[in-house]
Amino acid sequence: EQFVSQPMEDRGNCLRKHNVEMDRGERVEMVVAIYDSADTVRHHDLRTHTERRQPLQHTGSNEIYVKNRKHRAAEVCLCLLCFLLLTAVIVCVCFTSERKQLLTQISNLTEEREKTLAKYEQVLNNNNNLTEEHKQILSKYEQILNQERQQIFTNNIKLIAEKEHLLKENKIMTEEREQIKKTYQQEDPFKWIYYNFSFYYISSERKSWSDSSRDCQQRGTDLVIINSSKEQVSDKEKDFYWIGLGKMEGEWKWIGGTIMANGLLHCCFRYWSSHYLHSYGSYCALMTSSGWIADRCDSNKKWICKRRILK
Repeated sequence: EQFVSQPMEDRGNCLRKHNVEMDRGERVEMVVAIYDSADTVRHHDLRTHTERRQPLQHTGSNEIYVKNRKHRAAEVCLCLLCFLLLTAVIVCVCFTSERKQLLTQISNLTEEREKTLAKYEQVLNNNNNLTEEHKQILSKYEQILNQERQQIFTNNIKLIAEKEHLLKENKIMTEEREQIKKTYQQEDPFKWIYYNFSFYYISSERKSWSDSSRDCQQRGTDLVIINSSKEQVSDKEKDFYWIGLGKMEGEWKWIGGTIMANGLLHCCFRYWSSHYLHSYGSYCALMTSSGWIADRCDSNKKWICKRRILK
């Protein structure tokens, strides 16, 4: 180690001293080894010196490089910031435009929604009104239907009661008719004729109109009052019969005081002269197979009595 750290001249002196002390054979090998070591040390010192000098030579250029590198990094950062700022501005503008469009669309949709809600409320109100009217109509219909049903039920009950009453009356009248028929047939057979709930008595005697009326009253009846053409005597009957019609005080009246209509007067009195029709005397009506005629009430004629069962 001491040998390596010494200068090159001292190293040569040392080599000489060692050469003297060592024998000849060993001297050669030591010299070669020492010189190799010296070359190695020299090369090492030269490289170390070179490395120590190189940093000193490049120190100024490194500082300039570092400064340039810093400026370039600042420029890059500034450009990057400008790009980011421009991007942010563009994004903000686009976002603002889209926001305005969205706000406009939202406003339009809100307006349409309000209109739709207004229409819906109107339709709902109309539906409620129609529902209320429907309920009122149904209520009135049910009320009317119930009233009609109740009225029909009441009328049905009345009709049933009337039917039962009529059946009872029919039964009573049938029994009465049979009883009267038997009685009249026993008293005066073949002279009482039954027709349409009435009995007709045709006399075989002749009396005046007043006596004929009195005879009918004694039988519980009165002289016949003609209500239809079916009550006319048959064509086979060729005789004259007093009926309950007479002329009193210038007017033709039925028994009971009912005035005879002029139309019936001219229709039925076929063989009357104007003397009988328009004179103020007392005349009574006779019925024949061909019509009615008038004659003096004191004339003796046959007569017809009528008794009605249904009262």
